[in-house]
Amino acid sequence: MAKRIALVSRCAWTLYNFRAGLMRTLQKQGHEVLCAGARGGGFAAKIRAMGIPFSNMPLDMKGINPVSDIKFFWAMFLWNRKYKPEIVHLFTIKPVIYGSIAARLAGVPKVISTITGLGYVFTGSGSSVLQTLVEFMYRVAFVFSDYVFFLNTSDLDFFVSRGIIKPEKAGLLPGEGVDCAHFDSGLYPDPDPNAAPVVLMVARLLRDKGVYEFVEAARIAKKAGSPANFCLLGGRDERNPTVVNTRDLEEWIEEGVVTWLGETEDVRTFIASASVVVLPSYREGAPRSLMEASAMTRPVVATDVVGCRDVVKDGVTGLLVPLKDSPALAEAILYILNNPEQAREMGHQGRTFILTEYSEQIVIDSILKIYDE
Repeated sequence: MAKRIALVSRCAWTLYNFRAGLMRTLQKQGHEVLCAGARGGGFAAKIRAMGIPFSNMPLDMKGINPVSDIKFFWAMFLWNRKYKPEIVHLFTIKPVIYGSIAARLAGVPKVISTITGLGYVFTGSGSSVLQTLVEFMYRVAFVFSDYVFFLNTSDLDFFVSRGIIKPEKAGLLPGEGVDCAHFDSGLYPDPDPNAAPVVLMVARLLRDKGVYEFVEAARIAKKAGSPANFCLLGGRDERNPTVVNTRDLEEWIEEGVVTWLGETEDVRTFIASASVVVLPSYREGAPRSLMEASAMTRPVVATDVVGCRDVVKDGVTGLLVPLKDSPALAEAILYILNNPEQAREMGHQGRTFILTEYSEQIVIDSILKIYDE
């Protein structure tokens, strides 16, 4: 039976880039889909072009501000009362915490949440007081949720072991899913074998993503004589307290140690031109950039941390290195660059791994099963 289903996330960008496949599947099944989040912009227009209404919400993404958070909660409550969805599915921290309570109080019959990652609060960059507060807020929110998805076993086990959520209410998704037909290296030419290889990091420019370790690894590789171009692809997220300092970025560019490519709506051409894709993150939910790179048959190098170790098979699809270890990171990158046949095999193994374990359809089927229960 057709239902009215609402998807709420931090912003239109995350909804369009990570949930468009889910939206299309729901539409094909005859459901009415609604979306909401902060900062509509061009991605809100893309969602509306799919025939799906998008509502802008007063969501402050810079931290915990009681006044703005109450405004967001009240807006979500009124929005749910107005549209009366039968299912609300919430993504990212504030929609999950405030949106689940607002939806239930507004009379929504079924509330689903997805924890996309624990963020800087749980990487050691946030204070212990803030972590305790956020844990308490999650604990309250999960009382109002019927079911909660996690993107990796470590996050799920962490929440269950601390009694933040009951095990029967929690489940695992294989990441957020990759459209492997969309991320297909066969649509693009291979990197020019006569050109300097490209080492690509795709991430927001945050300290917790390992940007500083990446830059230091680039210095080490260049001192060892590597001709590789080390490139950063991603924007500076001023809302995040671990954002890379502008002065540091300018100095790196002036030094010539890395190239900053800015932001893009389509990463595929950049991944296709890379010889290896790197993510030295401190902690992840399910790192999209690594999954997309593997889907496009590129070997990957990442830190051996929560999230990354779930989507990288060490020695098979790429290499894992210790956290905050720039020399080890440089060594792994150079190993892949200096062993092209093994790198090629890692790339092919990576695509097979993503197709069988992390394809978008697997994720959508898991979500729909909970919707239907």
